[in-house]
Amino acid sequence: MKEYALSRELNQKIVDGIFEGYRDYLEVRREKARTLKVSGAYAWVKGNHIDHHVAIACEPYGVESKIAKAGLTWQYLQFKNDSEAMLFIVKNARYFNPEQVDRGKDALGRTRNKKISYMEELMQINSEIDFKEVPLEQGNSTQLELQLIEDSHLNEDVKKEIVKLKSIYKRFYIVTYKIDENQQIEQIRLWMPNPANNKAYLIEDLTKYINGTHTISIDDELKNILINDNVLEEGLDAHVFGIVLDDSEEKEN
Repeated sequence: MKEYALSRELNQKIVDGIFEGYRDYLEVRREKARTLKVSGAYAWVKGNHIDHHVAIACEPYGVESKIAKAGLTWQYLQFKNDSEAMLFIVKNARYFNPEQVDRGKDALGRTRNKKISYMEELMQINSEIDFKEVPLEQGNSTQLELQLIEDSHLNEDVKKEIVKLKSIYKRFYIVTYKIDENQQIEQIRLWMPNPANNKAYLIEDLTKYINGTHTISIDDELKNILINDNVLEEGLDAHVFGIVLDDSEEKEN
């Protein structure tokens, strides 16, 4: 899949933006924990900080950002380069499932039962990509393909959006960042999802672009705040509270 790799310069800027966004988030998270009586909701804004700084870092390389919605109130950024007909998003690896991309995982690492509709739509951009050269990871692909057939009934609005996206873009990527138990970013990867089998294929491990300028100091005070946030995330599901809607719920609305 080397022919689908992004430029070294853009990869570096994506990594730079992720780290700058995380650094910015940590500063705000510490401040709010100190100044507010209650600040638990800040556990869910990390992605906004990271998206913002990835957008700034990638602008010089012709990448534009667009606000998109994933439910009633939750917003995220889509990053696009029209000259290369390419679009990508950034996700926390904690909620990413390369074996079932359009379902993802919950905070406890369990595959979600219902589909994430916006991910299902974006994956269709890659319907013309030839994934034959990439070996599949071990797993029950037959069962998954049958499951996809059963779930393939899309409403007309979704179908129209897919047609629109496919007319503009030819490649869709997912960039994931993984945070370790010490609350440091330890891994960044570039994936391309295949809508035919709902799997994500690793295009490149961007961890090699992490360097000394990305060092982030996390003291015990901040580490404890972040650990408590993780516990809070495990106890609450954004989908349950309507922050992000499941596919079936969006169709009903």
